[in-house]
Amino acid sequence: MADHHVQGSVAFICTAKEAALIEEAWQHAADLDDELAPGNPSAEFLAAFPPVELGNPFNGLLAIFDDPRFPQFSAELRVTGADPCRVSIYGDSDFKPDAIAALIQRCCRQTLGEAPIGFTWSYGSSRPRPEDTGGGWCAIFADRIEFSETAEGLSKALQPAADPWSDHPFHPVSDWRTEVANDATRLGYLDWIAVRQSSAGAAP
Repeated sequence: MADHHVQGSVAFICTAKEAALIEEAWQHAADLDDELAPGNPSAEFLAAFPPVELGNPFNGLLAIFDDPRFPQFSAELRVTGADPCRVSIYGDSDFKPDAIAALIQRCCRQTLGEAPIGFTWSYGSSRPRPEDTGGGWCAIFADRIEFSETAEGLSKALQPAADPWSDHPFHPVSDWRTEVANDATRLGYLDWIAVRQSSAGAAP
């Protein structure tokens, strides 16, 4: 049986208030995971992670995890500097890209309003078969989070390039070459198609 791991890291600059909010959310998640009573949530925390049900001020935080029963980022958090602060999040065994991206987006609205934050991750196993290795990237914006995996990029790169000289069903290359030979056009093939479609009022 193979051992699997996910590694990743992200480092960025944010305000002291944003860094403090990340630290608070991180501690609440750790307490909940250890089945300890979390401290009282701040007003900033409740605004960033609004409860989805009355009676539990932390279920808004739990909602960012794939399994709310296990609120684990599986990473280390380090905050340095005064204001602005440098936040580093890194893990080498079970790094959680989705939860970490959601944490950053919820806590760093001001910083994300100025520029997005991104990071990469990789996964592998003790038996590195092709299907067990790979990675991906994440781009965090104020209004969305985008993910992609290296396998998707590789698949696109391996696709055959579109042939610009392949025949258009209604405007074949042979017609264009005839017009070029007769000095009836000096346009390239694709531009020639566009002009013919425009003249005929046809949709591309």
